[in-house]
Amino acid sequence: MNQATLPTTQLLRLPRDVAQAIRRRAAAADVTLAEAARQLMQPREVRHHLGLIDHVSWLHGRLLRTKTELERVLRDEQRDSGAVTLAIDALGRLLDEWPDETDERYDFAAFGMGQPQ
Repeated sequence: MNQATLPTTQLLRLPRDVAQAIRRRAAAADVTLAEAARQLMQPREVRHHLGLIDHVSWLHGRLLRTKTELERVLRDEQRDSGAVTLAIDALGRLLDEWPDETDERYDFAAFGMGQPQ
């Protein structure tokens, strides 16, 4: 095989712990395995400028979208995959119970909630 016909990609055999870390990152971040590998090599100073309830809503949505994959990762690691459902349910309940910002009985501004940080 000459230089012009060589494949542009190569198959790598990663240590088991590295492969598991990439799989967990892909599931947690809702990205492809290649993107997860790139993210694991980057600095970890990613900040989301959201208020508390915005974070809860964001996390609830991410867990719902990746539920099946997250459960599979936990089962592969011999962990309780039911924890994913419990977390989704708990966050959903918090979203349901959160008072509206128009509710005058609660002063959101006093605690900086619902405001960008």
